[in-house]
Amino acid sequence: MFRGCKRDDMPPHIYAVAQSAYRNMLTSRTDQSIVFLGRSGSGKSFNFGHVLSYLCHTAGTVNRVLTVEKLRAITTLLEYFGHSRTTLNSNATRFTVVFSLDFDHSGQIANASLQTFMLDRERVLRRPEDEATYKVFYLLLAGMDDRLKKEYYLDAPLKPNLFFGLPFRPEDVQHANLHWIKAQGCLDMLGVKEEESKALWSVLASIYHLSVAGVDVSAGGRFQFADPQAAQRAAALLGTNMEELARYIFQSGENASIPTTRSTFRTSPTDKSGNFTETKACDAREALEGMVLGLYGETFNALVSLVNRAVSSSSRTVSSILVLDTPGFQNPASCGRTDGASFDDLCHNYIQERLQLLFHENTIVAQQDKYTQEHIEYNGDGESHCDAFSAAAIVNLIDKPMQQGLVRTSNLDLRNADQRGLLWLLDEEGIFPGSSDESFVERLFIHNGEDQNRRTSLLNKTHHALHFVIQHMRGTNPVLYNAHGWLKSCRQSPSLRAAVLLLHDSHKENISKLFVTCHGGPVSMTVGGFVVGMDGTSSLRRASSIRRTYATGTAGIKRKSICLQVKFQVDGIVETLRRSRLHFVHCILPQHDSGLCDLKPMANDGELNVPLVRSQIRGSQVIDAARMNKQGFPDHMSYSEFRRRFELLAPTESRHSSPVLDEKKAAETLIEHMDIDKTQYKLGLSQIFFRTGALLQLEEQRDDRLQDTIVRFQALCRGRLARKHLAKLKVQDVAIRCIQRNVRKFTVIRSWPWWRLLVKVLPLLNVHRTEEELRRDRKSVV
Repeated sequence: MFRGCKRDDMPPHIYAVAQSAYRNMLTSRTDQSIVFLGRSGSGKSFNFGHVLSYLCHTAGTVNRVLTVEKLRAITTLLEYFGHSRTTLNSNATRFTVVFSLDFDHSGQIANASLQTFMLDRERVLRRPEDEATYKVFYLLLAGMDDRLKKEYYLDAPLKPNLFFGLPFRPEDVQHANLHWIKAQGCLDMLGVKEEESKALWSVLASIYHLSVAGVDVSAGGRFQFADPQAAQRAAALLGTNMEELARYIFQSGENASIPTTRSTFRTSPTDKSGNFTETKACDAREALEGMVLGLYGETFNALVSLVNRAVSSSSRTVSSILVLDTPGFQNPASCGRTDGASFDDLCHNYIQERLQLLFHENTIVAQQDKYTQEHIEYNGDGESHCDAFSAAAIVNLIDKPMQQGLVRTSNLDLRNADQRGLLWLLDEEGIFPGSSDESFVERLFIHNGEDQNRRTSLLNKTHHALHFVIQHMRGTNPVLYNAHGWLKSCRQSPSLRAAVLLLHDSHKENISKLFVTCHGGPVSMTVGGFVVGMDGTSSLRRASSIRRTYATGTAGIKRKSICLQVKFQVDGIVETLRRSRLHFVHCILPQHDSGLCDLKPMANDGELNVPLVRSQIRGSQVIDAARMNKQGFPDHMSYSEFRRRFELLAPTESRHSSPVLDEKKAAETLIEHMDIDKTQYKLGLSQIFFRTGALLQLEEQRDDRLQDTIVRFQALCRGRLARKHLAKLKVQDVAIRCIQRNVRKFTVIRSWPWWRLLVKVLPLLNVHRTEEELRRDRKSVV
């Protein structure tokens, strides 16, 4: 239905977007990108999978490097390791992924790879009420068979622990068992060896045992495990002993009294408040949490590396199609959660704002700039002006860099001198000793305080000291944030990096080999997760700008700044997308609870929430882009390209046989012979612009002319072949008639006596002739 069709011949469907990107990639040999935008639960990940499946099925693959079955296995594993149930969505994506399909000169998929960013690792440790951790833990704890449970020390009844909710219902166990079998089948489909899969499950099982082990502080003030038996099981699974495991986790925690610029421990043991034991216990738990975060991040890293190994090849490629999927826009208050959005929600909303800004620049600003450069008169109103709530203003509120040196002050005059974005302020507060979440919120309003007119203020205060509201999506989606624990999130725990060393030094060969091989060099560990393949071999072939963003400029200086790495990651993603031709897909949420439709029925019998839909359309600027597309000249091409493509529509005498010096004049002469209204196009300095549908009209005329030419050429070819075949048939006819004539004569004479005598005598004459020939031969030899 869609394969081989043009853009305007296809109905509005997600496959039409994929086909349009694939067709443009084949015709122009340039990279394409498909970007999904929308709220959480609006169907971005669902359509992400459909686009990849369509491209894989339509284009085909070289040596079956990426099949539909492999693709399903990849999406299933990523769902198990990176999806969870939230307040807004029963199957929410908690990481950003860029999937690259690389095509060869024939248009087949020759290589594929994926990169992941901003994994919400904090979800392993803590979650809002009524939300779940990642699905893989439910598969591991409830779906594993008895033999494997014994191997991973999970055969005993599940115990109370720090990070996972227990117990499971019987129906949950049955459901998890089916998904466990499916996960094992997906690993087998991708060619993951049994020892490699065991290494993954061992690390995940050790996370559970560490959560059971807990932490405690001895009488001497040293950190230790509350449950040594559980710690021993975790150490055995990780290929080490309990003493070494405790050293990896607690060594840096016990040295927390040494001041560090980015220490995870906010209070030293010499705290004058007298809560020495309580502070040490808090430090011990933070050290354990850092190890758990590192272990899960490395496991996710290894999984992505195994996926890249299964779909990569050494074939030469020409161009690529990048498909980007991100967590949806997060606004927990829309579904009744009043405690505010977290820092991870801010990170996901930030990337949505950056992508929306990219859409605005690509569809509206770039088009207006091109009109100005080419001196094209355009009187339409391309966008509804609302500078106070523009995407650029929201982005500046979050990531505007500092213009001067590092100065921490509460002077109100600073608002007029050097305003800084939220991420930069959070990074500064994480450096200075004695800072707190309250001081961060105070400085945030000093630099970006709400205006006197609240209707045009991007940032608003609330009655709670740690709560504030940001007017996202051009003011159509205000989000309440809770800054509690944000400074803790932006400070890197020393045991986070110790997890990498622990896995590399494991005595189990399968664990150390897997994580050393998949690590591929230093991995940038950020608040959102691991940047898989950033410095290793699994990086995207055409994403060099992402690596360059991490190696130069402020990113190189702030490489260890956790919260700022969010900005640098997004900068790299946006820069990569800018290098390709963009195709945006806006996913609309019909109701606030549509993402939970498989858990509970939708309200109002599935009817549209008109105010919600209207606010999404208004905030995404879809109407503005459609209005500009209708009133302006969205299609354009250079004069040389126009002449080369449509010269066949002109009469033969007006075509140019010699090189053309003035392309604009030649194109102007050419278009005068075409059947197109003068109001449907404009001539710029170097390009010709068309209104919507005008270029399609010329393309149809060109297709008709090409079709007529090809039909006539085919008629000539078929006529020549038919005449050649006719001549052959005539020769065969003469031969057949000659044979038939001789046969008829033979049937008449075969009963004659003289004919019979001739038939008998002729062989005898041949005998005498043979004797005569022998005698002549003998004489000639003599």
